[in-house]
Amino acid sequence: MAGSETQAHLPALAEHERKEVGHLLQLTLVELIALSLIGKQLHWNIVGPGFRELHLHLDELTDEWRELSDVVAERAVALGYSPDGRAPAIVEQSELRPVDAGPTQVPKAIRERIERLGDLDLTSQDVLIEVTRTLEKQLWMLRSSL
Repeated sequence: MAGSETQAHLPALAEHERKEVGHLLQLTLVELIALSLIGKQLHWNIVGPGFRELHLHLDELTDEWRELSDVVAERAVALGYSPDGRAPAIVEQSELRPVDAGPTQVPKAIRERIERLGDLDLTSQDVLIEVTRTLEKQLWMLRSSL
């Protein structure tokens, strides 16, 4: 099959745009997977007052992060990009680092990706807007409970 025939099922984006969008989605995917792993690590290891409530809340957050990662990965596949959620990709590509004591800095790269996607693919931009909206709602709810 010719290249144009095999890509007829893909959204109408130029190949270089599709690759860039896929890459931006990939970076978000690995961060969501890393976040879910960090959440589970905290979920398993928290102790002290408020344990049960926080333990259950971390389970809810982790489930939402996994759902978001699935939405992001499926958008990448729809564009003809093969997402990579394997452990080496998470370690190599994610800007999130293991949890240390004290405040944890959250990278703001997703807003830069949203802005860039506005120039490339509005549907993919919408996916990352939804990710951001969900993460910011979770942060608001967590801050409000402290």
